[in-house]
Amino acid sequence: MSHHDRLSNDASFDLKIFIKDVHDTNGRKRPLTVRPWATIKDVKDQLTKHLHVPASSQGIYFGPLLKELPNHRTLQDAGIFRNGETLLLEIKGATSGGKGGSLLQKSNSISSLRNQSDICVSSSTLDLCPKALQRLVQQSRRGLTLGFKPALAPDGSGGSYFLSDARKKRVGVFKPADEEPFAENNPRGYVPHDTPTSGGGGGGGNNTEWLRQGIRPG
Repeated sequence: MSHHDRLSNDASFDLKIFIKDVHDTNGRKRPLTVRPWATIKDVKDQLTKHLHVPASSQGIYFGPLLKELPNHRTLQDAGIFRNGETLLLEIKGATSGGKGGSLLQKSNSISSLRNQSDICVSSSTLDLCPKALQRLVQQSRRGLTLGFKPALAPDGSGGSYFLSDARKKRVGVFKPADEEPFAENNPRGYVPHDTPTSGGGGGGGNNTEWLRQGIRPG
């Protein structure tokens, strides 16, 4: 047996990934076992056996920009080398309905995912960040694209949210300026409230009470 054959039969080299059909309203993921050196065409061929959909009708997408991966590209070249990564599948020309098929909706598509404003980060701002921070932002965007919502931290007086990557691993945290203590959108009840203005001469008026006098949160 050649060295290549031994590698091909060694299960320790298996890479377990997930395929998520963007048209599936239930958000189900299909597990798939491949080799790290497999090409996108190899992945499509496996999906053809399971879904009975020709490779030419499949589009495979990965990464924060959701670019379609070409058939000749290997998983490793695409940055897919860890177990648990999720690839998005779009079946081209799919229509709703159909016996035994996925529930399809026109609103669920790669183009609609790209247009979601809540996962958009200005490129001009991102380019100024250190490379390590850029990678964290890209990982977080990938998790948001897959539907992993920011999780509110259990402690603290302001709004702090954990961000997850495509494997649901926490990779970052952010604090919205308008959710600081006594800011208008504080999620813990520490919101500004009006207090009567003291002083002679009659006349009322209200002052807004902040965390620190004269300093507006956010």
